[in-house]
Amino acid sequence: MAATATATGHIVLRLERRFTAPRERVFDAWTNPEALKRWWCPAGWEPTRIEVDLRVNGAYFLGMRRIEDESTAAVYGRFLEVRRPERLLYTWRWQGVLESMAETHVTVDFLDEGAHTRLILTHERLADVALWNKHRAGWIAACDRMETIL
Repeated sequence: MAATATATGHIVLRLERRFTAPRERVFDAWTNPEALKRWWCPAGWEPTRIEVDLRVNGAYFLGMRRIEDESTAAVYGRFLEVRRPERLLYTWRWQGVLESMAETHVTVDFLDEGAHTRLILTHERLADVALWNKHRAGWIAACDRMETIL
């Protein structure tokens, strides 16, 4: 997997993951606040405020707190496209960490493969390879955690 630069100079991250679960279940795990509370936070963090208004222009907020020192971080944005259970497109901003990072876009496609789902995640408008690397590691770890609840 390599970083891809666009004509605008932004870097695109694209990941594919296959889950042993029907696409509706994977889509719900990605968008349901109760499910997100079970897998979103990395080790050493706990969910705080998890909200999802799953509609075009609806907002989401995925807040978490580090157990060790009580510091907080969150990702938030708005849905630009919602096609249940096949596609999401949303904006992505950080709060508490990486706040100088410009708004980016995340597209998640959920491809039906019968008893399996192929998830294709595209994170666009990343400013540099360092941010690409951080987000790549984060998305891979998040998908690993989500797999455990599916």
